[in-house]
Amino acid sequence: MEKIKHPFKLSRANWIFAVIVIAISAFIFLRKDGVNAYSLGSLTGGIVIAGIVPLIAALFVWLIRGRKEYAGTHTFNIVLALLCFGMIKEIGVISQEKSDSINEITKSVSEYKEKINNDGDAVSAYQEHSANFNEEISKMIRNSSGNEQKVYQNLQRFNSVNSSVMIAWQKAYDSVMEPRILDYSVLNNQKEFEYQIGVLQYYQEQSELYKSHFQNRKSLIEDLNKNIPKENQTLKGVMKGINKKDSVQKPIFRPFIDSHINYSNHLIEIVEFLNANNGKWEYQNDELIFDNSALEKEYSELIQKIVEDENQINEWTDKMIEVM
Repeated sequence: MEKIKHPFKLSRANWIFAVIVIAISAFIFLRKDGVNAYSLGSLTGGIVIAGIVPLIAALFVWLIRGRKEYAGTHTFNIVLALLCFGMIKEIGVISQEKSDSINEITKSVSEYKEKINNDGDAVSAYQEHSANFNEEISKMIRNSSGNEQKVYQNLQRFNSVNSSVMIAWQKAYDSVMEPRILDYSVLNNQKEFEYQIGVLQYYQEQSELYKSHFQNRKSLIEDLNKNIPKENQTLKGVMKGINKKDSVQKPIFRPFIDSHINYSNHLIEIVEFLNANNGKWEYQNDELIFDNSALEKEYSELIQKIVEDENQINEWTDKMIEVM
């Protein structure tokens, strides 16, 4: 008797299981990336590719078993289940790697703060921290895709801009701390006056740029991610972190950077004062001697402002390090 050959078709259980898998996958994927044309297209493509594998396996078993009705249905469920377990395992590994990267970034911040507190080289310390941050973000980029990946790439771009501004400002400040600046023994010619004023003006300019950058960093992040759907979970997490940092850091950063701006202004004033009155003072035995008491009084007032600025800088620097 000839065996009856049935057309290939999936059972009701296959369809129910497939719908459940699709629903769970859609929830996980769309929750992460938001509902948009890109995420829907990617989800559809992923479902099609993932569905082909168990379907081919089931079709192969159906052919081997002589095209019996519902032959291969168990194979379909088994292969689909294995694919699901593989996907879950992969998600778990990727999630752990991202968590490890975040922990490394947090560790890098702590090490940076420690080096600053121990009067280490601020530029080298920040460059090292920036490099660590960039390395960990690169790992997160490799472990992501779509809009999530774009968010991490934009965060890396932001770090590059932030590093440029921060390092330029720190170098400008370090140049002011050089022994040559306000060394009265070398302030004896016009070129030296011009050099020191130039160094101080550059410090002033970099302080203003740093202030502007810091105040607008949230807008910069938003602009970099303007094409990312607002409901993207990674973007929400980044913006939440930025908002949290802003709420803590901005109230301290404003007086911190303003104290540096005031300091640069007063340093410029005192060098310009000495230049304008060149020939009416001399430097002997580590002491400035003026021709008259009026000039000496004006100089003392300027020095007092600088001392106050330095106290303010020290105070706000300690507080700024605490909230990094």
